[in-house]
Amino acid sequence: MSLDNKNIQGADALLEKLEEARRYLETDALTVIGQEAVNFFKNNFQVEGFVDSAVTKWASRKTKREGGTNGQKTLTKSGDLGDSIDFRVQGNTVIIYTDLPYAEIHNNGGEVPVTPQMKKYFWAKHMEANENGRVDVAEQYKYMALAKKLVFPKRQFIGPSEKLNENINGKLTRDLTKILS
Repeated sequence: MSLDNKNIQGADALLEKLEEARRYLETDALTVIGQEAVNFFKNNFQVEGFVDSAVTKWASRKTKREGGTNGQKTLTKSGDLGDSIDFRVQGNTVIIYTDLPYAEIHNNGGEVPVTPQMKKYFWAKHMEANENGRVDVAEQYKYMALAKKLVFPKRQFIGPSEKLNENINGKLTRDLTKILS
């Protein structure tokens, strides 16, 4: 005895839903994962820390800023770093990235040697701050001009995260449940 879809009530509808779920997994799921990750990592700038199973807060600024930006969130003076986070799909892989050259030193921390060109810039900013009566800022530039290296603390904003994985699993589960119901 053979069975076909005519013998099983609702089989055609089920097959259509399964086909739609397959299409979602093949065409949309990686984009959903990428967008979830980008939004998640951009949110780290709002909480001023990296969200994993818990939030690891970033070290606060030690230096004052010129132009009245004190009180502004860490790593957000221009907003370019957070805005630069994007994703691309390569085959079956989602790659989250930023193309800004200074992103890695902020994300991982590290040291940068002070070059003669940097010293010249820091001395010019020192003089400018002194002329504007910003002695506290001038002292910071003097310190940087005299330093052999600048140390950047780790302020991770991109990386593996348990919470992100939970968010992605929840989103995919909701989408597939909606398709199959």
